Amino acid sequence: MKIKVEYTAQVKKAAGTGTEEYEIPPGSTLQDLVKRVAETHSTALKPLLFPDSDVLHPSILLFVSNEQVLWEEPRTLEPQQVVSILSPISGG
Repeated sequence: MKIKVEYTAQVKKAAGTGTEEYEIPPGSTLQDLVKRVAETHSTALKPLLFPDSDVLHPSILLFVSNEQVLWEEPRTLEPQQVVSILSPISGG
């Protein structure tokens, strides 16, 4: 099934793109997809998402079809959903 992944801010810069599509097996979770995204962009994005382990960096926000999902809450993805991976934006 196809899932669209959108990136913003630092995550977008590290991925080198604003959006991508991933083909994932039915029954895959959001957590499976985010780990795959990190492996796909292992040089720049993986250290940002998973700096110390398999636990997502606490400042990263995840959304599935505009609904925020916590890393600790497994979420099975449905075909054609949009996943957004955001890093907080700060500035002065």
